[in-house]
Amino acid sequence: MNQTITLPQSMLKRLDKISEGSHIKPEAIIKQAISDRLDYEEWLLEQVDAGLAELKAGKGIPHEEFLKRIGVSQNARKKAA
Repeated sequence: MNQTITLPQSMLKRLDKISEGSHIKPEAIIKQAISDRLDYEEWLLEQVDAGLAELKAGKGIPHEEFLKRIGVSQNARKKAA
């Protein structure tokens, strides 16, 4: 299934510059970039689901406890806000 996308001119210029410098076809660069992003998004969703499952199983800690463990005091949080 082939699809067409429209890219801004500034992005096309960047793509051409990388393609010329690396001697890799623009299409290959785009495919790799999309593949890398999809891999990352799939990994991120897996991590979120795993974290939610841990919370549901009672493995989480309250936010205030987390802050204590990493050494952030309540006063420091108020000053930052």
